[in-house]
Amino acid sequence: MLHHIYEQIIIIPYRNRKAHLDIFINNAVPLFRKYLSPFKVVVVEQSDDGRLFNRGKILNVGFNEYKDKTKHIFTHDVDICPKDRCVSQLYNKIYSTDIMGIYTSYWDTLGGIIRLDVDTFEHINGYPNTYWGWGAEDKALQNRAETYGKTISKNMLSNDPNRYDYFTIYDDIKDNVHNDDFEFRQMFEYEFFQQLGHDSKVRCCRSSGLNNLEYTVIDRYDLDIDVDYIMVKI
Repeated sequence: MLHHIYEQIIIIPYRNRKAHLDIFINNAVPLFRKYLSPFKVVVVEQSDDGRLFNRGKILNVGFNEYKDKTKHIFTHDVDICPKDRCVSQLYNKIYSTDIMGIYTSYWDTLGGIIRLDVDTFEHINGYPNTYWGWGAEDKALQNRAETYGKTISKNMLSNDPNRYDYFTIYDDIKDNVHNDDFEFRQMFEYEFFQQLGHDSKVRCCRSSGLNNLEYTVIDRYDLDIDVDYIMVKI
């Protein structure tokens, strides 16, 4: 029988955000110790090889490396730092849905901070690996969840007037560049995907994700007793 070491794994997709990461480790990790133990924060850094950032694939890597050590995962942006009342009220919230959005966009996506079971993430095949640059991978995850009939609940949206009572939110560092297929994938996930039949949606979900994930671990060490760091080439 599989022994799960941690109650939850918190995966942070990362590149070029050291100031935000330092703040997160100094402020959020002590709250996780207070309310979430046993847990592990996993920082997955994409190597700087000249390619655009691929948030979805990096999160797939973190999941693949730790899926056998927990039942639950968080996908967690590093520039959204939860406060005490947030972790105590929302991160530990009992819920009856497959996926819980803790802090997500008002554009009806599953970005920001979400919590879901390992089995759910594996069933929907994670994120597409092919979305280089900023945008659309969060909508793709929601589309996949809905295709497979997963139930979703959301606690706080990014336009909630009370959000600063629960989070410290930092400004984008202007890394939201994208390549030539950005407009296509945005249009596909927001408009075209909904027009597909169920079988076509499933084929799309299976075309790229956990089932064909490839990467190389370049480095691995502890940033803190409760924080693992992995650098990967994707």
